[in-house]
Amino acid sequence: MTSMGKTVRLARIVPGVRTVMVPFDDDLINGPYAGLADPVARAREVALGGADAILGFPRLLTQCTERGIRLPFVANLTASTVLGVHTRKVAVSSVERAVGNGCDGVAVHVNVSDRQEPDMLSTLGAVAEDCERWGMPLLAIMYPRRTHNGADDNYLELKDHERARYADLVRHCVRIAVELGADMVKTQYTGDPESFASVTTASMGVPVIVAGGPRTSIREALTNAHGAITAGATGVCFGRQTYNRPDIPGFVGMLRAVVHDGRAPDDVLADRPGIPATSAQ
Repeated sequence: MTSMGKTVRLARIVPGVRTVMVPFDDDLINGPYAGLADPVARAREVALGGADAILGFPRLLTQCTERGIRLPFVANLTASTVLGVHTRKVAVSSVERAVGNGCDGVAVHVNVSDRQEPDMLSTLGAVAEDCERWGMPLLAIMYPRRTHNGADDNYLELKDHERARYADLVRHCVRIAVELGADMVKTQYTGDPESFASVTTASMGVPVIVAGGPRTSIREALTNAHGAITAGATGVCFGRQTYNRPDIPGFVGMLRAVVHDGRAPDDVLADRPGIPATSAQ
């Protein structure tokens, strides 16, 4: 049975049945560059656009609160950087700290198939137990990713050439999270609604939220969001797709139209004739 604390907090992150979340954890991973040179300013723009929640680390929450930016906050309890072993996510905070900071949820990242997977699964299981104790929703970030020949391998060749096998891998990622007690799962979009429907089915009713990946054209970003929602996803968690654009509030508003209102990408873009829909802006 879900605790009252989880129920109340989840309703803030997922108002109704859908959510548009924006992650801000890339500045720790990659450094304070590009769109995240000033994450607080970006958070303000995201809020203006109507985002439902943001994902990040403790300092961002503190600074947003001090500057009057009010958005449900999911604290990432795990981290790594591109300067070290990027695929190895380690615990850097706790559920207790998140409760004390007034967070609405916590997240744990697991890179499935990496050689460090056992340690990351152990962290996920331990945090899931703490979340039950504290009534805190747990977002499991589950990616098919490993280190191969000294670099990140996100199985993109598999996705491009053997879509069914890639979907099997993503589906396995989701089921791992569900079995270990996640209340939401963030994972990769498989590329089409048909294959992604098998992923949402594998979640056993647990909300699935899709990652955005590197910035693409606006049309492609909206098309992926629409495909995921059509296949049963609860929402999106688009970072680089969002904060590296010139009109962040406008882009978030378009995501809301697709995710919350169920509008087709072409209809949304027709309302904004000045948007360069086919370019990565």
